[in-house]
Amino acid sequence: MAKIAIGAGHGINTPGKRSPEGEREWSFNNKVVSAAIKYLNGYVNVSVIRLDDPTGATDVPLKTRTNNANNANADILISYHHNANTGKWGSWTGTETYYYPGSSTGLALARAIHPSIVGAMGLRDRGIKSANLHMVRESRMPAILIEGGFMDSTIDIVKMRNNSVMDKTGKALADAIASYLGLQEGGSGGNTYTVKPGDTLWGIAQAHNMSVNELKRLNNLSDDTIYPGQVLIVNGSASSNTGYVEVITSSLWVYDAPDWDAKHSIVKQGEIFTVVDDLQVDGSKMYKLKSGLYITGNPQYVRHSSR
Repeated sequence: MAKIAIGAGHGINTPGKRSPEGEREWSFNNKVVSAAIKYLNGYVNVSVIRLDDPTGATDVPLKTRTNNANNANADILISYHHNANTGKWGSWTGTETYYYPGSSTGLALARAIHPSIVGAMGLRDRGIKSANLHMVRESRMPAILIEGGFMDSTIDIVKMRNNSVMDKTGKALADAIASYLGLQEGGSGGNTYTVKPGDTLWGIAQAHNMSVNELKRLNNLSDDTIYPGQVLIVNGSASSNTGYVEVITSSLWVYDAPDWDAKHSIVKQGEIFTVVDDLQVDGSKMYKLKSGLYITGNPQYVRHSSR
């Protein structure tokens, strides 16, 4: 199973991380990261470890982020940001990607991902660079930090304010990650719906027999904002045996089959998986995951939440 640690840089209230008009960097970062996670869910045998607070309310410390990635034995780490120069509007522009100096695996990851981000953003290619940054230094796996564009650029901000561009960039990131890791399409991310002009979350939810909260949770939406062209995952109504399961113990086996002897691999605390069914195995609950693997349903070891 591929384990991908990914996070939107900073928190929504982190001081100084603003455009000249007060827009928050985390809000831009989150749009790309949320879209990337959504599209990664379309691949099989994927586990995503989100390193930042998905609500943006807390700026998770850098050490906590890298510790979580290291403890989960993630295969790669992606820290997604947007840049700033003077804090006042200017014409500087471009996308750049950083890796830790001397890290050949970090450089290889940057080379695999960076061109896709440049293409999706449609901005100047500022290149792949090395820097002594915590997120790429303290991670034990190949790691990169991406600066998608400049918040104080009159050129770049146009792209960043365009939700379609942010979604496209998230998809480009997910697809580049999948290519790098050799992932196969076909994850049970569910049916999709492309938002049309005049659509509302309520209307889409009603049409697919689900609640607004279920729809938002499934698509990592932090508010009710949607835009034409946006692709949403719609799985219909949720039941008690679907949703998400989070590992709350230090480590845990997942299984190839509904059989306690069919051990596949070990997952770590903080990893979250999508549940598609539950069943009883030798008198104990087991969840079937969208990857086709199975995990215990014992609440001492995992926390289940509905969509």
